Amino acid sequence: MSNFNTFDTRQKPASQQKLAEKLIILNERAEGLLTRLHYSKQSCEESRTCPPCLTEKQFDNVIKNINRKFPKIDSARSALQGMNLTNSVKSDIRQNLQVHYHTFIDILELKEYVMELLTNISVSAMSFDIRINFSLTANFLDLLCKYIKIILLLGRHENVKAIIGMYNIIYDANSGDEDPSVLFHRMGTMLEAYGDQPLKKLVEDILPLSLRVGLALKSLHSLHVEKHLTVDQMRNQPIYNLTTQTGLSSDPVISLDPGCRLINLDKLNEWILFGYLVCPSQLNSGDLKAWKNALCDSYIITIYRDEVVNIHSLFIEVFEKFKGHRKLISMVNEAANIFQKDTPQIHAARRNHLRYVMQEMINIVSSSPGLIAPKMIVILDAMSTSAGEILWLVRNWATDWKKHRVKVTQEMFSDSNMSVFLYCLDTLSRLITEYHPIVKRYFLQYLKQSDCVELRNLIQNFPAPEEESLLLTSFIDKLGGINVDNIDKEEDFKPLRVDWQRFQAYTSVNSSELLLKNQENLANIMNIIEFHSRCVDNIDVLLREVTNLSNLCFYQKFIQDSFQRSLERCDTAVYSVVYACVCSHFINTCNDYCPEEHCFIGKKSIDLANHFLDVTAKEAQKYLSLYCNERLALHNKIYPAYGAELMYAAKVAKDREAKKERQLPPIPYPGDESKRTKLEESTMMDKHFARMVSHLQALNTYPSLIVWQHTFVPREYIIHHLDELFNKLIAEHIYKEGNQIRLPSVMSHYIDGLVNIFRQIECYITLDTSRIFNVVLLQHTQPEENCPGPSLASRYTAWYIDKLLEHLTAGDICYAPLRLCFVTKHQMAPNFNAELYTNIGELQALAKLLGPYGIKFMGDQLMARCENIIHTMLSIVTENKDILGQIRTGSHEYPTASVGKFLKDHERFSGMCIVVGALFNFRRLTVSALKAVVGKRAPYIQNCVLDFKKNLRADADSSIVDEMATAAGYNVDADPALCAAILKHCNSQNCEYLWTLFNTMIASVLPLQSFNPNSVFKTPIEGHENNLHCIATTVTMLSHAAFTNIVRAGVEQKDLKVLMKERMREFIESVAERMLKLQLEDDRELQKEIKHKDSLFIIIDRLVKESPYITYDMLEESFPFTILRNSFRVVYENKKKKQKNPENEI
Repeated sequence: MSNFNTFDTRQKPASQQKLAEKLIILNERAEGLLTRLHYSKQSCEESRTCPPCLTEKQFDNVIKNINRKFPKIDSARSALQGMNLTNSVKSDIRQNLQVHYHTFIDILELKEYVMELLTNISVSAMSFDIRINFSLTANFLDLLCKYIKIILLLGRHENVKAIIGMYNIIYDANSGDEDPSVLFHRMGTMLEAYGDQPLKKLVEDILPLSLRVGLALKSLHSLHVEKHLTVDQMRNQPIYNLTTQTGLSSDPVISLDPGCRLINLDKLNEWILFGYLVCPSQLNSGDLKAWKNALCDSYIITIYRDEVVNIHSLFIEVFEKFKGHRKLISMVNEAANIFQKDTPQIHAARRNHLRYVMQEMINIVSSSPGLIAPKMIVILDAMSTSAGEILWLVRNWATDWKKHRVKVTQEMFSDSNMSVFLYCLDTLSRLITEYHPIVKRYFLQYLKQSDCVELRNLIQNFPAPEEESLLLTSFIDKLGGINVDNIDKEEDFKPLRVDWQRFQAYTSVNSSELLLKNQENLANIMNIIEFHSRCVDNIDVLLREVTNLSNLCFYQKFIQDSFQRSLERCDTAVYSVVYACVCSHFINTCNDYCPEEHCFIGKKSIDLANHFLDVTAKEAQKYLSLYCNERLALHNKIYPAYGAELMYAAKVAKDREAKKERQLPPIPYPGDESKRTKLEESTMMDKHFARMVSHLQALNTYPSLIVWQHTFVPREYIIHHLDELFNKLIAEHIYKEGNQIRLPSVMSHYIDGLVNIFRQIECYITLDTSRIFNVVLLQHTQPEENCPGPSLASRYTAWYIDKLLEHLTAGDICYAPLRLCFVTKHQMAPNFNAELYTNIGELQALAKLLGPYGIKFMGDQLMARCENIIHTMLSIVTENKDILGQIRTGSHEYPTASVGKFLKDHERFSGMCIVVGALFNFRRLTVSALKAVVGKRAPYIQNCVLDFKKNLRADADSSIVDEMATAAGYNVDADPALCAAILKHCNSQNCEYLWTLFNTMIASVLPLQSFNPNSVFKTPIEGHENNLHCIATTVTMLSHAAFTNIVRAGVEQKDLKVLMKERMREFIESVAERMLKLQLEDDRELQKEIKHKDSLFIIIDRLVKESPYITYDMLEESFPFTILRNSFRVVYENKKKKQKNPENEI
């Protein structure tokens, strides 16, 4: 600011006064100081950001003395000196107040330079006409209004005197070239001059300029009439209709004053009202229609951002201070009555019309983007008018009307279609930006081939002074040098536009030889050139000026309320995400003169955008959840179980009809919900579906949004919520009433229904739902700690293992090799239907739900439970180690029937063998079910795994291959999960001997089961009633796993197959020997106690079938096959005898 020089206008020509340059610079400076002043005021009003010296109690006396006696602060200085503050405290106070103090000093300097410039303009007798010298007039009115706003806003700053006085007291050194006390006295003089009546002082300051201001305001009258239109006038004058006049042809819409067309009514009202506010004398002459219409239209007017003022009360205050304005006071009161009666309705109708107009524009330019450039002025005019309507609505909505004398309410300024309005504005802006290369090419050609030619023809033999002639020649040169063939070249027309503003300043003073007001054709063509050039190189700034909604940053309640209103209706919810897009405008409110607030505004922008997107996604999730519940209820009606209910209900209805009893309410059939008597009827599912679709389409509106250098992807918000919802719906459906887990087939049917519903989402939003299914369903195959909630794998694993252990231990269920499932004994209470949950179909459904990961997890948990039992069994074997060693070597002969007298806990050991064997069989069933599922989904991979397993080298480590084969659904000899579970029991030096004794223990106690009445062989299931046949599985799987671990650990150096054949031969021989002794037992009393000898012999056959290392030839060497065949004959003959009395059959 100190670089400005004062000029004697009587000595220097207009070209040397640099009036245009000063207007541009001072406007920018005034805007920056408004920002700094507003920031200072807001920060001092908040306790969090207010300087501590203004709020701490110890400074209360100093502050009161400053405010009471300002600008005399000697008493306050004495009071502060009496506090004996340390230098560090003083330094902190000075540092806290420095930003605010320098803001006020800069305002003082700005006031001086503005008054100096305005005086020069007045002395130069510069003429202003918005249609002729548009840029000059607009800059002049902008500077005047900003100066008035600064003074009004400064008067609202309650801490100005305290800050200036405190800083001056604390400051103990010189600052710059001037003594701080001198600056203080100058600032005090200015504050004293304006005091409590700033308007009176403003009127006195502007009085010498009133004629210049009056000329500028008078030129706005005709423009205001064109802008202040009712809806009927807009329809009769289709200024925003692209389909009238020239139709849809590419003929351009030409405006002689394009800059005037882009000024919205709100801006015009501001210029007129603030201009006449400080120049009331101009109201005594001329037409008052524009002023009165502006008053009727604006009761509240913006000072800056969210700072507003009652302009009516300001006019009354001015008119009361100056005589001869009584009639004008009555006109102000009349305007207030018109405002409260008609203005809200007029603006509401105008917004509805503009919304329709912009929707029509979007449809046209979307299908024909080549029309954007020819119709650019019409599109920008509609956008500018719409932005002005939005700002007018926001300002009035946020006003507390209870404090004003007009009878209006906040509801009168509510607009439920605001989201559509904002969307149309943003979409048009995006379309112009997207097709800017087309627009650029069009206007470059227009500038060179039309504007340049017309300007050249106009200025031929033009009588212009030297400097003006040079400027006109430079215009021709610039336009003639355009290369229309290379649109990628960056064109810079800013120097041309600045030169045009200089030309306006040179030719608008009375002393100029060439008066622009007499050269209307030149002004028109240059205004057109200025607009066309901005469409080439300054389109972003042009759009920002036309659609600047940055003030919404300071009306957070309005946009949140409007956002919530938009969510209430389907037709407006589609556009709800536009509020997040509006947050990108907030960056435009920042100013380089006040970097302190950038972080605050940026955080607010990001938080608001995140809030709007998150709430929209949550609403979509909510209605999707409701829709899923309704849709799944219909989906369940096509499940076979519901068909059984219908059949049963039909049978009951038929029986009741035969008995002539009252009929029960009928069960609805699938499809009944689609029957409608009227097209307008809609069910709750229809409503939820419509709401869901509207919110999904809203999130699909923008692929990405950039807010304050942060990129938001709206679709990612719904993906996160869909993940949560899908996982939540699955977790909630795992259990049914009574804490009973659902059948895997029912759960699979439910998930299939969910998948079908979620697939529909892809029709309304660009989204890959397969990713959601892959992520969530994969999580459900993992343990619970790897899933956000309860996982299917953890819940089904825990339930199956707990139920199997509980009922196997209690003897309620048994394994049926014939049916490949577990069955419940008929005589037991049917509290657990084992066959229903373990049949092939259910286990395949379980494998489909859990997948290889889940089945592996279930196997690991199952084997962990088995390991606990095996550890106990090994402890029993260790306890009977000596006796078992003698039995194995034959050094001591123990009778087969009475060996139990010598073995401790043999009955417990036998029960554990049975339970472990049953669990091993369940493990095999799950792996087989997995094989069927993998075979359908990935047959090629499954075949590759099988081929790899079959062709594995003999010397290769088979552990990895076994695990891979198990994951593909193949049962292997040494189960990887079992090997891992019992590994700690297979790495000691005597472990091989211990596991051999383990088999000896089984061989010794197995014959004793012939005395158990429950050891009967049931032919319908081809198994024993007490699961005795599962001992064969126990021996086979445990032997394979244990000796495989022993060989891999290097405890035994033999080949695994050789070792297995030796141990299994030893086991089968031991079992056969004891079975034969039991057969040849000649004790009659003992023979009577043996209940199911033949059923026991059949276990030998199962041992051969279970183990690949035992053959029938090997069995024939130690146990005659004749006995085995006779045992089968006996048990099947007993079956025929019991068919007449099947009560005890399973």
